Amino acid sequence: MMKLDNSISTPLYDQLKQKIREAIDQGVFKHGEKVPNEGELCEIYGVSRITVRKAMQELCNEGFLERKQGKGTFVMRKKVKREMVTVDGFTDFVKLLGKKPTKRILACEEMKASPKLAESLQIEVGAPVLRLLRLMFVDDQPFTIDETHYSLERFPKLASHFQENVSTYDVLKNVYNVNIHAGSTQKVITVDPATTSVAEYLECKTGETLFNIDKVVYDENKVPIHTSNFKTSTGLIALTITT
Repeated sequence: MMKLDNSISTPLYDQLKQKIREAIDQGVFKHGEKVPNEGELCEIYGVSRITVRKAMQELCNEGFLERKQGKGTFVMRKKVKREMVTVDGFTDFVKLLGKKPTKRILACEEMKASPKLAESLQIEVGAPVLRLLRLMFVDDQPFTIDETHYSLERFPKLASHFQENVSTYDVLKNVYNVNIHAGSTQKVITVDPATTSVAEYLECKTGETLFNIDKVVYDENKVPIHTSNFKTSTGLIALTITT
């Protein structure tokens, strides 16, 4: 029996969550594998069914586990714990995790700013903007679709600097001398069903729940740098959101 510690302030269900997450990370509970049932977990960790149920429910909500009616609870796909709304940039963040980031450009085109885009980027309606649509991978696994818009009046000839697997933040910093200002990012987070085209890219099922994150990123002078929209399958990640 792997008893939890009653002498510390951390609630038992939180301790149990951590134990199960560690078991998933270490491969004790593998992708697609059924985890022990409530009674077995009670015996293994020496806790009540109420504690087990709360821990399991939260792990399901966070995308680590999935309940299948009449079958039990299973480990979801390989998890990548990630600050989805970090302003450090996808490339740098994934490298910090010790994993390999790669990107595929799906679209890179000039368009006119809609009223919504113009308001977000603080530019005139109809002003030229660059739309960059990319599919991001972590260790060759499709991770997220990222749609970003930049003002071409502020960043002329921006498209010529974007290539697959090039960090957009490196381009902004080294070519345009723009630095991202941490803490000045506006975010709106929703949950949407995957369309057929998005599901194909993310290798998930049509209608599967996606995290949808819209954000506006600013420089040190609080001037908008770009807008971004992330779409990520909840079955691919355990989402950690910071403000």
